[in-house]
Amino acid sequence: MEVPFKSLITIQPTHPLPIYVQITNAFIQQIQQGMLKKGTPLLGSRSMAKLLEVNRQTVVAAYQELQSQGWIESFPRKGCFVAQHLPTVKPKPLPTEIVATAALRPADALPNFPIHLPVFISQQWAFNDGLPDVRLAPREELARLYAHYIRYGEPALLQYVSVLGNNRFRENLAQHLNQTRGLSVSAAQIISTRGSQMGIYLVAAALIQAQDTVVVGQWSYAASTLTFQHFGATIETIPVDDEGLQVEELAVICSKKRIKAVYVTSHHYHPTTVTLKPERRIRLLQLAELYGFFIIEDDYDYDYHYANKPVLPLASADTAGWVIYVGSFTKKIAPTFRVGYVVATEKLITELGKIRRIIDRQGDTLLENCLADMLLDGTLKRYTHKTLKIYQTRRDFTSRVLQEEAQAWIQHQIPDGGMAIWARFDPDIPLKNLATKVAQRGLYLSDGQAYQPLNACRMGFASMNLPELETALHILIDTLKKF
Repeated sequence: MEVPFKSLITIQPTHPLPIYVQITNAFIQQIQQGMLKKGTPLLGSRSMAKLLEVNRQTVVAAYQELQSQGWIESFPRKGCFVAQHLPTVKPKPLPTEIVATAALRPADALPNFPIHLPVFISQQWAFNDGLPDVRLAPREELARLYAHYIRYGEPALLQYVSVLGNNRFRENLAQHLNQTRGLSVSAAQIISTRGSQMGIYLVAAALIQAQDTVVVGQWSYAASTLTFQHFGATIETIPVDDEGLQVEELAVICSKKRIKAVYVTSHHYHPTTVTLKPERRIRLLQLAELYGFFIIEDDYDYDYHYANKPVLPLASADTAGWVIYVGSFTKKIAPTFRVGYVVATEKLITELGKIRRIIDRQGDTLLENCLADMLLDGTLKRYTHKTLKIYQTRRDFTSRVLQEEAQAWIQHQIPDGGMAIWARFDPDIPLKNLATKVAQRGLYLSDGQAYQPLNACRMGFASMNLPELETALHILIDTLKKF
């Protein structure tokens, strides 16, 4: 049967995303939803370009992006095909309402309600967990907008507002997420938070009861795991390899017990930075619908991807309402600007609002208005493009020095994205001792205790400029030589 590519691939000429990215995202969504099955042949670039009424090079760029992300395969003299290694997905019509295919609906899975984490103190030389360089933050733009709203803003801006956040900010954010992440959400499906950690806390408070099972990857983000445990969850872990969470191990757990949620950093897994591969993304969504569990998708640094265009989040393919998407502007701008968000069904967002009401009446309305303007006028987009290039240069420099001068002690793979390198140290170099020694010379390095028994840690490179990185790496390598 001939595939109706013309009706499946929609292009918006006035959309801010490049056309080849629109085509790429459209193909990914059709594959994830089962409209394009594995092995389906794609039209040649000339034929597809003529059908879609675009330049042939635009289609070539889209095909190259799809192939780099693992969604399609190319064979000489045969053409391009949807990748055979992807699981089979049965197509289904997009629902006009949220309808769960499992016995349990997302709305029915809601009920409720000794965390200690070290506080990182900023230093000039620090291989931190992966923080931005606050010196690059668009402070002038923020100061100008904040001063404007303080002086001339409507009096209502200084009053109480919705617990869900400033509506104008949520509307602009919904448009931004729809354009850049392939979502299809409205302001009513968003609650603003003071960072992603608050979002995860609200979600845990709404979902988890004592003895509920939450699944995380090995050596997952500690703050999230502790949050789930704080609300009484039993934690199950599954292995993580170079393709992300081993989703089939999750299927084994689901066959034995009911789980409430899976926490995943699908884009850049924390701590190892690997990206969850397409076939595992599809399988994870299938399991969520089959067994009726929530996927808490923490997309903490979506915009910082260097190898190719960022892979669309799981939330972009969710039609049943099981994915809860958490994000933040903290990593984009600076930790002090505490604005994050949760995207979910309207029912769940309403529940999160109730909980937020008793712990934090509302967010920073003035700051949310500033961010609404910066989303609308392109300031944040320009800032992201600038910092992406800077951070890529810093990543490349750090990786090159480690490869050339520290390979005897440190193993690593250059990450496709994010702000940190996952460094695995020689067993003969106890990381706890090394961290103590470099601290005496003014350099912060994680002692790796959160990732035991691995002798490994995250080495954040983004917050230091090149001269600072050069000094930090010199201290680290010189100390290693003395072991």
